[in-house]
Amino acid sequence: MSWSYEMHLQPMLSATDIEGLPFGSVFGSVPGHTVSKRHAHQDGEVFVVLAGRAVVVVGDEERELGAGETVFIPPFSAHEIRNERDEPFDIVSIYWEHIPSAVEVLGRQPAADKVADRTLVACPPVTPNGGLHLGHLSGPYVRADMLVRALRSQGREARHLTGTDDQQSYVAAHARVTGATSTDVALAAGDGIVATLAAADVRVDRVTRPLRDAGHAERIRELFARVAAAPTVEERERETPYCPACDLSLHQAFARGTCAHCDAASDGEICEACGRPNEARELVDLRCRACGGPAELRTERALWLDLAAHADELRAYLRSVHASPDLMVLVERLLDEGLAPYRLTRTSDWGITLDDGQAIDAWVDLALTFLAAVQAEVDEHGPARTVLFLGYDNSYYYAVLLPVLAIAAGLTEHLPATFVTNQFLHLGADKFSTSRGHAVWADDALRASGPDALRVALLRDAPEGRVTHLDEERAVSLTQDPLHRAARAWLAGFAGIGADGVVPGTGAWTDSHREFYRYLGLVTQQLDGLLLPESFSARGYVRLLDAFVERCVEFRATETVARTVGSLAEEARTSLALEFLAAKVFAALVWPLAPRTALAVWRWLGLEGEPVRESGWTFLPGGTRCDGPAPRVDEAASDEGPVDAAGGGTAPDEERELVASVRA
Repeated sequence: MSWSYEMHLQPMLSATDIEGLPFGSVFGSVPGHTVSKRHAHQDGEVFVVLAGRAVVVVGDEERELGAGETVFIPPFSAHEIRNERDEPFDIVSIYWEHIPSAVEVLGRQPAADKVADRTLVACPPVTPNGGLHLGHLSGPYVRADMLVRALRSQGREARHLTGTDDQQSYVAAHARVTGATSTDVALAAGDGIVATLAAADVRVDRVTRPLRDAGHAERIRELFARVAAAPTVEERERETPYCPACDLSLHQAFARGTCAHCDAASDGEICEACGRPNEARELVDLRCRACGGPAELRTERALWLDLAAHADELRAYLRSVHASPDLMVLVERLLDEGLAPYRLTRTSDWGITLDDGQAIDAWVDLALTFLAAVQAEVDEHGPARTVLFLGYDNSYYYAVLLPVLAIAAGLTEHLPATFVTNQFLHLGADKFSTSRGHAVWADDALRASGPDALRVALLRDAPEGRVTHLDEERAVSLTQDPLHRAARAWLAGFAGIGADGVVPGTGAWTDSHREFYRYLGLVTQQLDGLLLPESFSARGYVRLLDAFVERCVEFRATETVARTVGSLAEEARTSLALEFLAAKVFAALVWPLAPRTALAVWRWLGLEGEPVRESGWTFLPGGTRCDGPAPRVDEAASDEGPVDAAGGGTAPDEERELVASVRA
């Protein structure tokens, strides 16, 4: 017996044992009080129950089965076994591969049909201690907006949630350096961040701004009280790093040293490089980041949460959600090593204070703010499937601390169903750095290139599952993206296709016409598959659009000659109608990436509202007049005028050095 799929398995007979045997088979046993791994195969499969009773789940259906009963599992049907009894549940699984059946199932389950009717797309709130550079913007924010726009264009309800993380220690650290108050820093930088997101056409439906919300602190105290009442929370005295020169308890932004796990420079409580949590006192060569002096130890009293006591509940939650592979590798490693307790309160003069004078830890505050915001969304707009975009360096906080806090507070229904992570975008060979002037600020890039060009360039190089690099020369002029250039030339070519701006009705069809029309539907389905949160890929989406524009260019090149032959006038009408249809398809498909370009093309085609994706593309009515030439991509991308400064490129580098990173 081997342990696989969270159950015991033993191979039985297959075609390798008996020539011509048309199936394989295994014996399986699910121990008592165990849930097998939820999974799917391309094979068809039948379970024959030998002993025990358990709930077998196939897709959205579940049924309790006992000895002598059977169940058929079609190809690509997710299934699991939930054994809630003491005795094991024994089965024989018989499986076979029949590719025509598998292909038929896929054809009946287009990707667009798998999307939830209502989705809440969330991003971590930005720490308001400065502006956004392209490294920040390339992570969750533009990608999340891309998904929201795409879902809406498919006719689904989708809302975007983010904000500013006003209580972070990095705000207080920045205030200490600049001589401003922490409140002034958070409010001013937060206003700038919101303005930058808007300038990049990142539309946010719910913006959480704690310092601008009079009821926020009390709501968080109420939620914190639920956490503090959990039996896994206790008050402890523990030695804590301290800087006597600055009279600072050293944690998070105020602590700087070397990670004991990966030897990278690290702040307190989390290492950005390897994503592992730490206590500041565990850092090698720990120093006060405000003055650079060495740390001392003193005893501090605080509330601590026993994360390890919730390990089984956390594992059960993570089994029920989808998470990016890099996040799951980190979390499973942390669970296997054993979760250390987490400090819930801090000795600090910044943050939401409690009756004993302690402040709620900034990351605990962030988690509770997330849960409160999701609760408000549900109350106002109804239940939704929550998809969380986040930086890999925050995996611990969102995939470990957040779920355990929700478990302790009894708020697990508000947790994400899907985690979509990103790594870092580098400028050239190195990470973005303000201290070395190695950065391109978002506001500057928006002024130079416009939001559409910036979005397409960042999505092409999105750091999905890897560190990616933006060439320094290319960063100066984002309008030179291949998709941007190709779409500009293709759209400009509509002026010379001989239709005088009037869309003809279709006439006679050729095989070439039929296959081009088929292609428009197939490429839409392919792109829809990249919009599923579980398989989301901005990079793949951009590259498929590259191929789409190239295919449209080739279609025009081969069809133009035929339009000059009088005897092919009927075929020419179909050819021209297909070209205009391709422009309609382009507008709908490019809308999540470059909304201004998409909307300009949509309007040029005489269509109303925002671009809409269709499962079967309908032609523009014959006689539709497109006024003027097709819009130029670069003009569409910059027609909103100059971008207001958001603080990104104005503060001196030396003031940013201490607190440069936006925790997102």
